[in-house]
Amino acid sequence: MTGLKGWLMTIFLFLYSSTIFCSDCNFNLPYCGLSCNLDLSYKNLSNIKKLLNNGDKFVALTFDDGPSDNRAGDIISVLENYKAKATFFLLGERINKKTSEIVKKIYNAGHELGNHSCSHRKLTLLASEEQLQELEKTNMAIKNAAEQDVKWFRPPYGCYDDNLIENTNRLNMYSILWTVDSLDWQGDKPEILIERVVSNIHNGAIILFHDHNNKSGTVEALPQIIKILRKLGYEFVTLSEWEGRVCNIVKAKGIPIEEEGEVHFKGILCGQRTKSLTAEHLY
Repeated sequence: MTGLKGWLMTIFLFLYSSTIFCSDCNFNLPYCGLSCNLDLSYKNLSNIKKLLNNGDKFVALTFDDGPSDNRAGDIISVLENYKAKATFFLLGERINKKTSEIVKKIYNAGHELGNHSCSHRKLTLLASEEQLQELEKTNMAIKNAAEQDVKWFRPPYGCYDDNLIENTNRLNMYSILWTVDSLDWQGDKPEILIERVVSNIHNGAIILFHDHNNKSGTVEALPQIIKILRKLGYEFVTLSEWEGRVCNIVKAKGIPIEEEGEVHFKGILCGQRTKSLTAEHLY
């Protein structure tokens, strides 16, 4: 039995590693997700701090894989107690008559709702039409539960391809990943989660947690994480608020936005040198 458990864990870790190093994440279409055309592919998003000033102390808490029927309520309570806002990426197949009330509660508490696919399958293995159905089913489930349209999409395992980007665009959604991973799915003790998040924090961070039914230390670690980060001067924002602040900074700095045939923003966030004098202060 030990051998079987070890083999299953190996397979799981392999699949989860694709969250960051997904071999299917090759694409040619522009992967832009904001009104200021900020490129949100993983490598570029992790360099967001290059855009921000020392005083831009804001972070976005995000929770994937919900709504759970026994953990979401605890998470909402913690956020309410500490007056922190977050974004919840929901799975369509987990929204039912019972959990629809949780979805409403999340939204009514001032948090943002996002699409995390319907089934949490690796969408890059699906045909384009199947991908689109995964997105549409979840949008409909969220709309039925909270009467809200969905703006944000996070692909399961962080894997995306041209078809998925195109389908997300067709539904007028923005695709976005994260920059700080709590790895709370591993079942580590709360103090380990706290150390992992706090030691990797940066201005403009998008922090990944999960809304699970299991015994992860997320609910226990969250109050301390919020208290520490707030003491460091950080404000907690939804992804739409995050977007607004980032775009305002981009515009205020006069950084060139992606234009056909011109120096584009993607090159800056990839860490590539550009000939633009406006961008040189980022390095």
